[in-house]
Amino acid sequence: MIPHGMTEDEVVQTINLIANRLAGKFKFGYHELEDMKQQARLFAWEGLENYDGVRPLENFLWTHVRNRLYNFKRNNFGRPDKPCDTCPFFDMSFSNSNRYPCKAYDNEQECDLYAGWLKRNTAKRNIMNTANLDIDVKQGNRLDDALDQKHIFNIVDQAIPVYYREDWIRFVNSLKLPKSRRQNIIEIVNEILEENDIVT
Repeated sequence: MIPHGMTEDEVVQTINLIANRLAGKFKFGYHELEDMKQQARLFAWEGLENYDGVRPLENFLWTHVRNRLYNFKRNNFGRPDKPCDTCPFFDMSFSNSNRYPCKAYDNEQECDLYAGWLKRNTAKRNIMNTANLDIDVKQGNRLDDALDQKHIFNIVDQAIPVYYREDWIRFVNSLKLPKSRRQNIIEIVNEILEENDIVT
């Protein structure tokens, strides 16, 4: 996995350099700078198997990691390219005027393609944002009783691991979540409560 003629330390330094430079440009939602640095390092290590040794490693990894981070953000946060950009009804001559540049619709919300794009991106962005919600308490459920107190909820919300964040948000909003994943969230929350000496 280490390219010929390089030491492991040289490869690690190159990967860290690239991760540090690119991570800030791609952070989004609850993915903080350190999360994106870690993701960049992971993509770099995965990319080493495709390195041909022809061009400098830094150039190869820069392109590889940048493209992977772009795809990661696009797939998890939203696609920046509106369907309008490739639509034949989109008139670029009106792009700097007050008039809406679509020849087919007076309002972009009327277009099914745009409305679908907006709905998908909004849903992704909502999942990526940290929730600060009050829990709907069900009588007799010890977990819900504990989470009812706002300060306890905030402790749990901050301690939930990043890779369980989507399931956590679905759980607190009573959205559809498979039974096994719901049980995982309950177990994680109970562990967090125990670690913080919170009696339920």
